[in-house]
Amino acid sequence: MDTLTSKTSELPDRTGDAGRYDRTAWRNVATHPAMTAVTGATRLVSRGLVLFVFSFVEIIAELLAPIVLVFGIGWAVLPSIISVAGTEGQAREFLTTLGQAIPKEIHLGRTAITPLSLIVDGVFLVAVVALCRTVQTLACTND
Repeated sequence: MDTLTSKTSELPDRTGDAGRYDRTAWRNVATHPAMTAVTGATRLVSRGLVLFVFSFVEIIAELLAPIVLVFGIGWAVLPSIISVAGTEGQAREFLTTLGQAIPKEIHLGRTAITPLSLIVDGVFLVAVVALCRTVQTLACTND
């Protein structure tokens, strides 16, 4: 069996017991240039995939986190801001009606969206960004 990268003499002898090999023979196979190239390529591809996935998730979370947080905080604070507005007459009636028209929650299918749930989701997205950056740092520094 003659290949371009390995010689038959460099491979372990399999003539003896099928389940047992000489440890030094396996060490020779593990340090063979073809095996180290395959190992290096595998590490490079797996590290690249991990960095791609976590970078993609980080970018999406970075975009959504501030939007979700601002909408949640704004929705939670808006009724109290409207009720504090000290106007008289018809403007006061209009602001009271407007404050009562702001929903406390919105139902989309089986999901109920509230100001608190938006705030919690925004904080969760910030934590996802931190996790992604940590994993990327560990993947880049672990050689």
